[in-house]
Amino acid sequence: MKNFIIAFFIFLIWSFFGIWLYSWLNPSQEKKEITQAKTNLESTEKLPLVTPDSIENSIRDTLDLSENIQPQTEEEYVSNGLKATNAEGDVVFLFPKGIQIFRDSAAVFIPPEALDFKYKINTYLIEHPKEEVQILALYAASEKIANPNLGTQRGNAIKAILREVGISRERIAVKSMIKPINFDEQGVFPYGISFIFSPIDSTRVNLLKFKLPDDKTMYPKLINNDIFVNEELKALLEEAQNVLQANPNVHIEIIGHTDNIGNANDNYLLALQYARQVRWYLITKGGLDKDRVLALSEGEAKSIADNNTERGRFLNRRLEIKYKTN
Repeated sequence: MKNFIIAFFIFLIWSFFGIWLYSWLNPSQEKKEITQAKTNLESTEKLPLVTPDSIENSIRDTLDLSENIQPQTEEEYVSNGLKATNAEGDVVFLFPKGIQIFRDSAAVFIPPEALDFKYKINTYLIEHPKEEVQILALYAASEKIANPNLGTQRGNAIKAILREVGISRERIAVKSMIKPINFDEQGVFPYGISFIFSPIDSTRVNLLKFKLPDDKTMYPKLINNDIFVNEELKALLEEAQNVLQANPNVHIEIIGHTDNIGNANDNYLLALQYARQVRWYLITKGGLDKDRVLALSEGEAKSIADNNTERGRFLNRRLEIKYKTN
């Protein structure tokens, strides 16, 4: 009897051990269903796209979705190379090499392979008389502060090139765009300018008619005390024609200046002579009213640099152009 009881207890112990081992090796049906459901979800169900509109205001401030949202802005037109597109987004022309800009500088560099861009723009505008060209010029927030900003200054440099091929200022708009720029180790970025053709902005054109150009300083090339007609003088002629025609109550003043070498009275007359030469050029070549083009002289009286240096004397020998209302 004693042996039977001992054998029975041993049997019970092994039975419990066997049941425990079976349950550990074989998960329950509930666990199987959960595992299977999880597998099906991962293989067939797609997660919804998260957008700012789908997020509650209470939690939106804790999330940063900016890297996943692509803004629809003019920056889409800026790409590798020198590109021009029309209002529909079609590429009008594309040069593999772009116009370079330089950190903290308004200077631009046009590679030889892209020099024809100005002629392509001129041709397009001739064929599309109701459109204008917008110059998209980049600058970075990390660059030095300038007024106007460096983007505008870079755009104006390109605008001057377009004006030289005969494109009127009314059909050229400069738009500076601030964005992060990856300048290289030499401070150069190769794709700083692009172009968009769009319908002429009549509001902007009308504002131009009532906005007088800023005062400008010219350093004319002198040959035997006569002023050589260069591209700068030709650009002044076209500008003066446009401004005086659009503004009947405006006149232009041409003010001559010299260095202090020689007699003060002689310098006064010399500066007046240069101003009169430019005045005569504008009147005879541009058909301007002689009463609205004035030649004046300051002689050596208003130096802007040190007359003791060659560089300073050069800067002092100048002409100032000013538009004034009557």
